[in-house]
Amino acid sequence: MTDHYNQPELAVVYDDDNGWDVSDEFYRDLATRLRIRSLLDLGCGTGALTRGIVQAVGCSAVGIDPAEPMLEIARRNARSDPVEWLLGDARAIDLERSFDLIIMTGHAFQGLLTEPDQIALFERIAEHLAPDGRFALDSRNPAAREWLEWTPDLSRRTVETKAYGAVEIWNEAAMGEDEVVDVVEHYRVIADDRRLRSDFRLRFSAPEEIWEAMMAAGLAVEHCFGDWDRSLFTPEAREIIVVGRSAEW
Repeated sequence: MTDHYNQPELAVVYDDDNGWDVSDEFYRDLATRLRIRSLLDLGCGTGALTRGIVQAVGCSAVGIDPAEPMLEIARRNARSDPVEWLLGDARAIDLERSFDLIIMTGHAFQGLLTEPDQIALFERIAEHLAPDGRFALDSRNPAAREWLEWTPDLSRRTVETKAYGAVEIWNEAAMGEDEVVDVVEHYRVIADDRRLRSDFRLRFSAPEEIWEAMMAAGLAVEHCFGDWDRSLFTPEAREIIVVGRSAEW
């Protein structure tokens, strides 16, 4: 496996292929409405959203990611923002502090491939959630079968990057066992025909499975949306966007 996020050669093009979008607006607006003072971003990547929220609401933040190349970019871009960047696994963190808002964005939740992995994550969220805090995350709805769109013909695009100039990117995907999709993302640097690739696996959990894992960790669903415009979740929605809280309320 050639994990994307631990390859410095690919980490430097991540932001070029994943610019600020409606999902980032959703999380920034959530933080603004909640008037948070502290943020924990699990799977923060290069930190663009973390910094966007900090700058919008004036909170402090901790960004955690398991890939050092992504964190190196986050640290370079952070400048004077009050963010602490930590290398770590979201399933095993122990920061001995609580947060007003905990987020896991960019479908990073789908990188948790088993039910025990998901429950472990939610237990860590419950441990770090302030008494009146919220958490939010997103996952693709398996009913929409989005992986069928990850073919060379349908996914091929050309992205202008700061590191390499124009890069052609396309995907291949196949559904395996236990709702897990194997994905290969291909990169071709047009200037010199250099080839890179990223291999990763994603679990497409049904909404009921996500909710059950949350409840097992003592968490409750407050809202479940099916799109970034805050429309309510329906069985046909492409997204499962959960905003939750402690079940002890």
